[in-house]
Amino acid sequence: MQRDLNAALRERSLARLRDGFTRYVRMASVDPAWEDRDEMVNMTPFIDCARRLGADPATVLGPIAATGADQFRELFEIFVARKDVTLEAFGWSMVETPSGPAYRWH
Repeated sequence: MQRDLNAALRERSLARLRDGFTRYVRMASVDPAWEDRDEMVNMTPFIDCARRLGADPATVLGPIAATGADQFRELFEIFVARKDVTLEAFGWSMVETPSGPAYRWH
């Protein structure tokens, strides 16, 4: 997941972001240990990356989220509309590495 996000960010590529989110949605939609809080934490950097690329996360990621399980789609729709979704609020940070910016979980 982080590899996809970091590549999308460094390449400024919405296509890479969509590809990574598609993989994540497929994985999360069949996870038998589904937990809303964990999924919100996992969605946060995707939402952040879309914003950093100058895109509306609901517009870019929403159609992909809609292909997931009902619980995923419903949670995404609620979560992406929130105004308090930041990296810091959900345990993430942005760090500078020799390869460029990268998401890091705390």
